[in-house]
Amino acid sequence: MTAMYEHPSLKMNVTPDQRDRAESWLKDAYADGRVTELEFDTRMGQVLSAGNRKELNEAFYGLVHVPSPSQALGVHPAYQPFVRAETRDKAGRGVAAVAHFSSLPTGVLGPGLVYAVSSPGSFARREAAKAFNFSLTMFLGFVAFGILAGITDAGIFGLVAMLFAVAWVVLTIVGGAKAAQGEVWKNPVRQVLKLQVLSEK
Repeated sequence: MTAMYEHPSLKMNVTPDQRDRAESWLKDAYADGRVTELEFDTRMGQVLSAGNRKELNEAFYGLVHVPSPSQALGVHPAYQPFVRAETRDKAGRGVAAVAHFSSLPTGVLGPGLVYAVSSPGSFARREAAKAFNFSLTMFLGFVAFGILAGITDAGIFGLVAMLFAVAWVVLTIVGGAKAAQGEVWKNPVRQVLKLQVLSEK
């Protein structure tokens, strides 16, 4: 039995432009809710480690339909030149960014509202859950250290409370900026405190 024919171009090295476009395609797919966070991390690892176009193609196996003519020519739609981000993808990222930024004036109310109206499993809903959980954790920390500062003479508690407030503002802005770009934001506070009221999946 003869081996399946493979176009010679599949052995060509991946160019920086092709890798960048593949990364952008996966980010858009994640922002649109077409891949889970775990699948996104796995496929992104394949994209980053791919040495040739065949290996790069494998990062999209089962996710992208490749027409027969494209298969014969060794090309793949996920990293061919394209117009990035359709309007609906931008809308999803915009809503996710609003979920983060809305917590600055509203606390947990803004992210909670976005979570309630977003589709289950969508990028916007996941980011809204992250914004809600993060804001709630930081608020509770701020209140706890504020109370300790009020009932004791130790000025350190007041300083820690202020640091909580500053960290909340800065990390909320970072989370909103990443969401606007369709990037995955990982709440650094969750590495220490496992508080999760809303599911982030």
